[in-house]
Amino acid sequence: MSLIFNRLVLSIFITGALMLACVPVGRSEVVVFDGVTTVQTPIRITVLTKGRIFSQGGRLVDIYLDGRHLKKILTGGDGYGYLKYIPQNPGLEEINARSDADSSSGLILVMDKSEKAVIIDLAGAFKDAIFSKAIRDDSRKVVKALSQDYKVIYLSRYVGQGVSRSWLEQEDFPISVILPWQGPQSLKTLEKKGVQLYAVIGSDTVIAAAKKHIAHRYTFEKSKDGKIVKDWDEILKLLQPAAPTGSPEKDPK
Repeated sequence: MSLIFNRLVLSIFITGALMLACVPVGRSEVVVFDGVTTVQTPIRITVLTKGRIFSQGGRLVDIYLDGRHLKKILTGGDGYGYLKYIPQNPGLEEINARSDADSSSGLILVMDKSEKAVIIDLAGAFKDAIFSKAIRDDSRKVVKALSQDYKVIYLSRYVGQGVSRSWLEQEDFPISVILPWQGPQSLKTLEKKGVQLYAVIGSDTVIAAAKKHIAHRYTFEKSKDGKIVKDWDEILKLLQPAAPTGSPEKDPK
């Protein structure tokens, strides 16, 4: 493994350890998972209830959408609970789950089927930004610019949604959904929801998995499946202005 990768893993470990140290040992909790869909396409709001150590099923959870109560659900034996939801309008919606004294929130990105998404692999795209303020500033500027023309979807491969969101908020990146990386299946699931996957930025691992799903693939690593870029400004030049709807999209290779 490269020195940069080792430093990244160490940074993630330290960040996670510090966050865990701030959490009271043995407390119960409820977790809400982010999701992405398109207008009038059903999605399952997913929550997980936990006991002091392990998942804890059989708990009642109240689900709220932007402050409006949707329904009370009961989690199963594995601790997971689901609620079918069909959004009617595009936008970023906040889901809040409450179970006894525990509560948590997550996001659902509802896209119009004409909108395009840019996928950002957090570990692959920001690994140098963690250690360099200049690169971090450039990446923030570019992601904010891209969010004006595209919907940004973050992927997390090494740490959970909570740690990833805390870092993004701390560094003032655009807020959006954070999905766990599950290989090509992550992309297939988005496609089934009608999401237009226009571009991906990240590690060669994600780039390779996206080869059959996303035409525009950019990475800072050595890769045979995507375009190698030197910095974030090059990505901005490649993706702005947004291609007109209906224009042919060429493979970056």
